Amino acid sequence: MKRIVALAAAVLVLAGCGSTDGATPAAQPPAASPLGSPPPPISPSGAFNDTDVMFLQMMVAQYGPAAELLELAKSRSADQKVRELAAAIAVTQADEARTMRDWLSTWKQSPSPAADPHLHEGHGGLPATGPKEIEALRDAAAADFDKTFLNLLLGHQHQAVEYARMELGGGIHSGALELATRVDQTRSSEITMMLGMVA
Repeated sequence: MKRIVALAAAVLVLAGCGSTDGATPAAQPPAASPLGSPPPPISPSGAFNDTDVMFLQMMVAQYGPAAELLELAKSRSADQKVRELAAAIAVTQADEARTMRDWLSTWKQSPSPAADPHLHEGHGGLPATGPKEIEALRDAAAADFDKTFLNLLLGHQHQAVEYARMELGGGIHSGALELATRVDQTRSSEITMMLGMVA
C-alpha cells in the first residue's frame, strides 16, 4: 500500500508538467486538495452552467470502463510498475467519481451524458473504451497484455484531458474548475509516464 501511495504522490508531483495550452479558465480554481482527499463539498446554491454539467457527466461515463481496465491490470500485469500505477489511478478515480456523482445529484442533473455523439464531437467525443476493447484486453495473451493495456489507457486518459480543458475553457463552478485542473495535470503526467513504459 505504501508503494501505491508513493507512486500516486509521484504522479501528482509530475502533474506540474501537465500542459494547459489552449485552456483559459473562466475563473481561477483554488489550489488542489492533498493526495487522497476528495474535492471540497459544494453548496446547493453554488452556481454552475451547462459546461460544468457536461464535464461531470462525460467524466462519470469514463469511470466505468476505466475501472474495468484498471482491475484487469492489477490482476494480470506481469510488470509491478504497471500494477502499482493501475492501483494508484483506481484510488484517485474512485474518489473523483463519488464527488462528481454527488455534485450532479445536488444539481438535479442526470449522471449520464446525452447519447447523441454529435453533441460531443468538439470536446473528445463519448468515451471510446467500451465492451469490445475491454474484452480484447481480457483475451490478450500474457506477452501482449501490458502493451495492450497501456495503449488503451493512454487513449482513455488523453480523452479525460480533453474533457478537462473543455471545462477550463467554459465552466464557472469553482469546484468543477479545481477538479478539471487536477484532471488535466494528473492525466497529462500519467500519459507521459505510460509513454515511457510503452517505449
